[in-house]
Amino acid sequence: MSKLLLATDLDKTLLDDRAEVPGVCLDAIRAYIEHGGIFTVSTGRPTRGVLIYPDLIELVNAPIITYNGACIYDIQQRRAIWRQLLPESFAPLVRSALDRFPAVGALVFRGEDDFTCAARANAYTREVAWNRERYEAPFRALEEIELPWNKVVMTGPPEDIAACADHIRANTPTPITMILSEGKFLELTGPGVSKGKALCQVAEMLQIDREHVVAIGDSMNDIEMIRWAGKGVAVANAEAAVRQAADLVVASNADHGICACIRDVMLPMLKNGSQPGRNTP
Repeated sequence: MSKLLLATDLDKTLLDDRAEVPGVCLDAIRAYIEHGGIFTVSTGRPTRGVLIYPDLIELVNAPIITYNGACIYDIQQRRAIWRQLLPESFAPLVRSALDRFPAVGALVFRGEDDFTCAARANAYTREVAWNRERYEAPFRALEEIELPWNKVVMTGPPEDIAACADHIRANTPTPITMILSEGKFLELTGPGVSKGKALCQVAEMLQIDREHVVAIGDSMNDIEMIRWAGKGVAVANAEAAVRQAADLVVASNADHGICACIRDVMLPMLKNGSQPGRNTP
């Protein structure tokens, strides 16, 4: 049969609520790979935020997708093989937004060295950098952060983030990609960036048909890959729009939904050679 590719989001999909990879999930992924499956990760995290899980990385046998699809990284070669950076002309608008919304913090993910700076820290930026990625992002004045940037995350109280998003949308001097996740994380990347487009590129690199790609996620930055994949899967704790976009909803991340995906979707497909197919037109 044709090769089969499973792409999973990390936070609140594969990872538990402590941002750890449950052993039962590692066992399920290992069984899937032993049956001939191809496995990768597609995350909004920087590349560094994936490499901190060595037990997971040793199971990955395809390029990974990071920065919401702004980077495709080859695990074997330990280098980025494709990037879409934020236009440098966008940087002054980040300063304008920070000046206008003092309760909003910002993390800037710099260039090709995956160095993350806090242009303004708050409880929300610490949730991203430390609670999820175990990374103490040092403070850097925005003007001191070397260009170009991979991604910017602006985060704060939901009402401020909504207004900040409107401000950026109305004033951006260049096309960018904006995703509002969990109502409090405004994720900004280069033009045309999405996990769906990056997953399409990875599938083409591996010569895998779209019909033989399964994607699982929970957040708004997962919608495009869930829609693009031959079968899109959402965990039960996913945002409502993500569940609606998916063909199948499995158990939550806390209840190891990815294990159900592998048991009920991936392994049967590997066994009988069937295609994922869509449950909806």
